[in-house]
Amino acid sequence: MNLLVYCATPARLSYKMNEIMDHVTKEGNAPFHPFQAFPIERYEKGTIGREKSMEFCRRAIQMCDSLYLFGISEGALDDLLEARRLGKPISQFVERYDPEWRKYYGLFFSNRKYKDALSEILIR
Repeated sequence: MNLLVYCATPARLSYKMNEIMDHVTKEGNAPFHPFQAFPIERYEKGTIGREKSMEFCRRAIQMCDSLYLFGISEGALDDLLEARRLGKPISQFVERYDPEWRKYYGLFFSNRKYKDALSEILIR
């Protein structure tokens, strides 16, 4: 089945965008990568700003069939929470794509907002 997959990725891993999209495509799915749809320079760091950019991402998640998490950051975890709220299937590839995942896992696991979601999807 061909699914539209939202690729939740930290901005610090934006250099891996094509590799991540290739991963999704090789599974027979269509990648929706927020950095391709909403270039950081024009949106988050441009006149649109972070808050509105994150709203656009939440709207995109509604349209997608599932969410793949490729790393840990505040934005990627907010995407994850939105997908959970909507009941979207979630897969994670954090250990494969985010070399600093342990550092960020530790930072965000203590935050009550993200703790349950991190507990459910990541191996500690």
